[in-house]
Amino acid sequence: MAEKISPGMQQYLAIKENYPDAFLLFRMGDFYELFYEDAVKAGQLLELTVTSRNKNAENPIPMAGVPHHSAQVYIDSLVEMGYKVAIAEQMEDPKLTKGVVKREVVQVITPGTKFSLNNLTNENNYLTAVQPFSDGNYGFAYCDLSTGEMKVTVLEDEEEVVNEAAALSTKEVVVPHSLDEGLAEELKRRLQVVFSEQKQLSEEPEVLEKLADLVEEKEKETANRLLSYIYSTQMRTLHHIENVIPYQAKNYLSMDHFSKYNLELTRAIRNGKKAGTLYWLLDETKTAMGSRLLKSWITRPLLSVEKIEYRQTLVASLLDNFFERMEIQESLKRVYDLERLAARVSFGHVNAKDLNQLKNSLLELPRIHSILDSINDGSWNELLFQMDDCDDLVQLIDQAILEDVGMSVTEGGIIRSSYNSTLESYRVAEKDGAKWILAIEEKEKEATGIKTLR
Repeated sequence: MAEKISPGMQQYLAIKENYPDAFLLFRMGDFYELFYEDAVKAGQLLELTVTSRNKNAENPIPMAGVPHHSAQVYIDSLVEMGYKVAIAEQMEDPKLTKGVVKREVVQVITPGTKFSLNNLTNENNYLTAVQPFSDGNYGFAYCDLSTGEMKVTVLEDEEEVVNEAAALSTKEVVVPHSLDEGLAEELKRRLQVVFSEQKQLSEEPEVLEKLADLVEEKEKETANRLLSYIYSTQMRTLHHIENVIPYQAKNYLSMDHFSKYNLELTRAIRNGKKAGTLYWLLDETKTAMGSRLLKSWITRPLLSVEKIEYRQTLVASLLDNFFERMEIQESLKRVYDLERLAARVSFGHVNAKDLNQLKNSLLELPRIHSILDSINDGSWNELLFQMDDCDDLVQLIDQAILEDVGMSVTEGGIIRSSYNSTLESYRVAEKDGAKWILAIEEKEKEATGIKTLR
């Protein structure tokens, strides 16, 4: 006779069926639980205690759990090992629900989409899509979810695909179906990547809008596949992702993976670290954004003489204006990582400290704009035209958010009382409830004419 499965386990198995290649963290009260093979494997990898859900049954179900408040540490560990994690949350209040609480997967975290606030570095984390075409070409798109950068191109052969993927140090490759075995093995050998299938293309307006600057159909299809995968795993609106930018690999100096490795451009051969590399030697940048940009310039040297000369013109302009250069450097020291801050807002991970960092960073823009304008040699006209001081956003944050607040939104005391009249009245009541009640009492006595009203 088949063993009876509880409604809760039936729900778990139904959700797990849709995420067979991911660890499913199933929210039950204050814990995320793992069952069956997930529990056994996670127990080994994370050194968790594995127990049983139904100890007296003929075939007990293996179970392991982690507290919800510290789950991110375990999620980060699994993703760093190259695994995917699906988060199933309770969508109803158990106290108000009869029977099984409704649960849904709200996010799938993968090696290419990880975006933990606990372990962000200045390094990019690129998710890549590879789209084979019948003519032997390959569509190639990549995105850093933590900064919103997204680009696409068409490559001629497998060697170019491997070199591009290696240049990005990508950890996950999205494909429409299984790749040619030789290409897949070469990518695994050099990068130890995870492969993820995304068969459906999106027709969502937000996705199509990000493809607006693309003309080539191959680029559109490849970029759409990557965006479709991102939206299907993150399950939220991601306004911070930029419109997809097409690029041509032939516009950059072609270096194979081994040449870059032996030249120690960004990673030392001995220990894989930055120290001792060309990147380490040149990196005098003042912001995290600048550091990432410099690294991309080093790994992708320009071939266009016109573009090289344009960069040199800007550098020369700052070299010739010592005091202005020093002032810009001082301003940049007060600029936080705007790319990552924008991503936190999109993910709903932002706190009051992040918003104040955003405001303080944007406050430097008018000063930087003014300094560059004062150089007035024509070199900076294009950049000055593109700069937006974001005055409206600065004013909104300044009017709404207090300066000295805690890290967690649950601590309260984040919004200025003057920003919302209802909030202000509640705070007055909380602070001086007795006087507030007396004031209401006097008002009602006067309105009703009942002098003994209490």
